[in-house]
Amino acid sequence: MPTSPESPETDVDTSLYLHTELLPNIRHITLYISLPPNLGIQNIQPLIALSESRQAVSVSLPKPFDHVTDTIKLPARANKASRRILATNRQGAATTADSRRREFSFRMQIDDSDDSLPSKDPLIDDFVPWTAADMSPSTRLRCRGCENVVLDTPRCADTQSEGSGPEGWMWKDLPSGNWAEMMDFWHCHKPDPPEGHGRGEDPNAQTKGYGAANQVVATAGTVLVDVATFLVLEADCRGLKKVQPSPEETVQKKEISLNCAKCDATIGIEDAVAQGWRLFKTSLSASIHDPSTWEIHPIETIVAAQLLELIERESARRFVIHCGRPDGLLLWVFNPDLRYSSSSAEYSVSSQRAMKVLFQEVRNVDSILDPDRGSSSLSLEELRVPDCVYEAVERDLKARNEMLPASAREFREWRVGALHRFER
Repeated sequence: MPTSPESPETDVDTSLYLHTELLPNIRHITLYISLPPNLGIQNIQPLIALSESRQAVSVSLPKPFDHVTDTIKLPARANKASRRILATNRQGAATTADSRRREFSFRMQIDDSDDSLPSKDPLIDDFVPWTAADMSPSTRLRCRGCENVVLDTPRCADTQSEGSGPEGWMWKDLPSGNWAEMMDFWHCHKPDPPEGHGRGEDPNAQTKGYGAANQVVATAGTVLVDVATFLVLEADCRGLKKVQPSPEETVQKKEISLNCAKCDATIGIEDAVAQGWRLFKTSLSASIHDPSTWEIHPIETIVAAQLLELIERESARRFVIHCGRPDGLLLWVFNPDLRYSSSSAEYSVSSQRAMKVLFQEVRNVDSILDPDRGSSSLSLEELRVPDCVYEAVERDLKARNEMLPASAREFREWRVGALHRFER
C-alpha cells in the first residue's frame, strides 16, 4: 500500500489509486492510475514499472513526491510489448474526468503463453455455491444471523434402537430451471408407446421422467438443491415458524414465509406445489464436515449465480431485481466474466472474479415489467429476492461503483458496478 512519511505535504492526500480489469475473451488488461488529489492539476507524470515477471505494476511519483509509491498485482501476465506501452503512452492516456484526480489508463495484451486464464465460456464453469456434491450426510444448516439450527443431523429412532447410527441426509441437485417446462413439452409430444400397449400410458413414462404425474416433491431425509435454495420436508426442519402474508402483501406475495423462531429473520418460503419448504442459501450458514466449523457464502455470489443461470437458460442479459416494493434495480449484465484487482484498502490487491454490471435505480418496477404500460418486457427477466438480499445487492453495487476510477463509473445513463462470482 502507498506510504506517506512525514513531509511538508503531510496535510495533502498523496495516495495513489490503482485498478486493473482483465477481459479474458479479448485477452487484454486495462490499467487505471489515479494521481493523488490536489496533485492532478500539476503536470506530474507517474513513473510506471512492469515487474520482471510481468505480473505486477509499480507506480511512483517524481520528486518531491518520490515517497508516494504503490504496487498492484495484474490479473494475468502481460506481454513484453506492455513495457513499451507503459513507457510511451502516458501523455495521451491522461484524463481529467475527476477535477480532483488526474487519471491515466493503459491497455495491455496478455502474454500468449499464459495458460492460467479461466474457460473462455464463462457459463461452463461451476458458478453455483453449495451444490449437492459439496455437502455431506452430516451437514447441518443454521440461521445466518443468530445461529439457530434449522436443519440438524437426522435422527432415526429405529436405527438408534438397533445400535447403528443414522445414515444422514441425502443431497440431490435439481435439474435446471426449465426442466418442468421441458417435461410438459415432452409429455405432449412423447414417443408412441411400444406395440401391445394400445393407446394407454407408456410404461416407461415414469422411469424416464416424462409422465404426467412426474414432478419434484420434497422427500423425508432428502435435501433437493437448486441455485438459490434447499427444498426439504417440513418435518425435517426445526426452529422455524410460518408467517402468513398481510392483507396488503397478499396481492403480490401469496406464499407463506418461514422465519427464524429466534430472531424472526426470513429463512425461506413454503412451496405448496413441491409439498415442502424452500430454504434460502442467502439466509443460512452450513457445517459440512467439521461440526465446529461453519461457512457462509456472500449474498452477492448467490445472486450472481442466479443471474448466470438465467443468462444460460433464457439468454437474457437485462434483469429487474426487486423485493416486492414499487422500487427496484434495473441490471444489465455487461460482461458475465471478468477479473479485477484494486489497490484500495477496502479491497484485495489479488485478482477477484466478478461479473460487470450496469445498473439503474427504478422507482416503479411494474411499469418496466408490464409491456402494456409502454416499456417492452422482451428479453427482460424478473428476479424477486427477500428484502435483506435486495439491500445487500444494492449496497454492493454502489460500493463497487465508488471503488472504480472516476472515469469508469458511468456508461451513458448507467452506473457501473460489479458482483463477485463464486469460484470453486
